[in-house]
Amino acid sequence: MENIIIIGAGLSGLSTAYNLKKENITFKVFEAQNRLGGRIETIYGKNNTPMEMGATWFGKDHKHLIHFLEELNIGYFEQKTEGVALFETMSFEPPQKYFVPTNSPSSYRIKGGTNQIIKTLKEKIGADNIVLNAEIIQIEEQKDCIKITDSKQNNYYCKKLIIAIPPKTIKNTLKFIPEIPAKVNEIIQKTQTWMSGSTKFSVEYETPFWIKNGFSGSVYSQSGLATEIYDHSNFEETRYALKGFLNSSAQHFTMKERKDKVISQLKSYFGEESTQFLSYHDKIWNNKYIQSDKDTFLAPHNNNGHSAYENSYMHNKLFFTGTETSSIFGGYMEGAIFAANTVVKKILNSIIIKH
Repeated sequence: MENIIIIGAGLSGLSTAYNLKKENITFKVFEAQNRLGGRIETIYGKNNTPMEMGATWFGKDHKHLIHFLEELNIGYFEQKTEGVALFETMSFEPPQKYFVPTNSPSSYRIKGGTNQIIKTLKEKIGADNIVLNAEIIQIEEQKDCIKITDSKQNNYYCKKLIIAIPPKTIKNTLKFIPEIPAKVNEIIQKTQTWMSGSTKFSVEYETPFWIKNGFSGSVYSQSGLATEIYDHSNFEETRYALKGFLNSSAQHFTMKERKDKVISQLKSYFGEESTQFLSYHDKIWNNKYIQSDKDTFLAPHNNNGHSAYENSYMHNKLFFTGTETSSIFGGYMEGAIFAANTVVKKILNSIIIKH
């Protein structure tokens, strides 16, 4: 029997495991997918350019995340924004130009890519404490423990269980015996999953021609498939890319169609050099681990940080964590770290009370 089992190896699940290890509490992390990181996914282009398909930016107000990065000795740097930015309202009119000065408020990115956090946590936690391709389908409360069952009908037992996956995905993935309270189940189904259905893209280049021509790389469009575009060069300024978001119609096109539309859009802003790219990548965040087939629209951050997630269930054996459960900055990396810190405090308090 395990002391603690954590379902989900995204940022919050892995951070929870890291915090437990610091307290010398044993655990096992189960992840349904074949990779770690959840909504953190850094890919590397033909020129080894790190490009984010998932979580990317954070701000100076994200103090728990910043402290965490410093503890793990992971560097970060300011997002490049200075230079000429573009704002496009209509496709048949030239975009408006405006200059962003060097002292503008900025967001930050992780040196080497956001996946550096995941790689570091894996090293700290130990690969032997993580099980990939383990899709949990049932959670059953027993007298002194919780029994969990995976899709291959393997059973595992633990004293306490922490669920660290987006709450809204629980409805179609996990069966609870006995059922969790109906009111809590309703909150779970109405908790918006950050990034659900969104599409990020990145285009890798040999040189940062936009900077050479005085552009910051920042574009905001109300008419193109790409709605936001930013410089995505690495910290050392030796690898170069442009990245951003595609609008909700993106999922109706093939990847080739999306690529052609994005390159055409970039050409209209930055000229012929935009067509000489090394690689194009995009990702629609709509698989079953973030969005169910019967997903319905919810307002951004709806029920994020709801008080229902503050409680434990199954007689103090079942806990929830994850960025959507956080009472601050729900949906962001800051929320994921805060939620991980919070649930470990609850676990420690429950152990002290029991003793």
